[in-house]
Amino acid sequence: MKHILMVCYGGGHMKVLAPLYAELAERYRVTVLALTSAGAYMRKLGIPSLGFKDFAFTGSYEIQAYGQRLAADIPDNGVVPREETVAYLGASFIDLVNQLGDECAAYEQYLEKGRAAFLPVASLRKMIDELHVDAVVTTNAPRAERAALIVARTLNLPTICVNDNLWLRGGIADVAENQLADRICVLSESVRQELILKTSVDPDVVVVTGTPVFDAIKKTPRVRSESNIPRVLLADCDLPDVHPYLDLRSIVPGIGEAVRAELNRLSAAGVVDVWFRPHPSQIYDYSAYSACHVSEPHENLHERLARTDIVVTAISTVGIEGRAMGLGLVSIEDTVWSALESYEVAGYSTGIRNPDHLMSAIMKEYTSLREETPKLYKGFASNNIALVIEDLLSRFDN
Repeated sequence: MKHILMVCYGGGHMKVLAPLYAELAERYRVTVLALTSAGAYMRKLGIPSLGFKDFAFTGSYEIQAYGQRLAADIPDNGVVPREETVAYLGASFIDLVNQLGDECAAYEQYLEKGRAAFLPVASLRKMIDELHVDAVVTTNAPRAERAALIVARTLNLPTICVNDNLWLRGGIADVAENQLADRICVLSESVRQELILKTSVDPDVVVVTGTPVFDAIKKTPRVRSESNIPRVLLADCDLPDVHPYLDLRSIVPGIGEAVRAELNRLSAAGVVDVWFRPHPSQIYDYSAYSACHVSEPHENLHERLARTDIVVTAISTVGIEGRAMGLGLVSIEDTVWSALESYEVAGYSTGIRNPDHLMSAIMKEYTSLREETPKLYKGFASNNIALVIEDLLSRFDN
């Protein structure tokens, strides 16, 4: 039986690969290297996984000494076990010292960049050699995931990189430019075309499979409305007039408040049925918008989307989740965020730059629903990626 190594960090990366585990485990022996908070996440899901601490070489005096020093200011009450933090930091730092050939230079780089300075190729080589794997699957995250791809390429092992979302930011362009993956699995055809356009990647390498994190929502049945009034969900988030870090400004000052007010006016007029969904990490006072309902964070998002026709948002991932379900999408453009990421530029939404255009954009998207708006990708991503891996393994065997 072939042995697949899946490597992922926490955050969105672990949520991309976790749904893939069950699909692959039916066909292969699968080992998950779950880094930082991904370990606790995998344990919660009942998925067996390894960390840096589970490899004997990380118990060396040198690695432990460096790890203890770097972890000195990290609290012990986090989701990552202390021994894993020490092993990860120590091994990664040793690799950095060896890459630079100088301990002082390594400390300087670590102080400047933090963990972003790490690319633990030597450590991943030891792990892959010990595990005797036949293929490596990662997301587009840097550091250990990138190191795993580099090692696998040097060993002539099949490599598969799954892009974590709609955007090229986050490292997938680097994977493509440096030919680190035999197959790059992306969310949609527009992402594939953009990656081909902006890099020197072989078009045959980039495959539209979808992303497993969206499979669950594709399986959620929609609840059809008995009326002809569009059901709108505002996936809300703060839209400051000035970007907190970059020299970017919103074209329309106060656009966030203006969009809420216009949606409230439309809802009061009875031409749309509006729900506000606050960003989970932000607090809003919606008392001024009495004509709109509020979907609190504790309400299941998928169930709310199943009762929605159109998502309105600037850049929330709820917008792309809605698209995965086949909903319409109206995007608020020319904000401080849309210079970096834009659903309209990506070809997934009707964009607005003035709240007065909301109703026409909503109706344009609503009308297109009757034409069976194409979803992001066909079938389910976990199965699609498994087929890509199966095909790739057969090519390496021949």
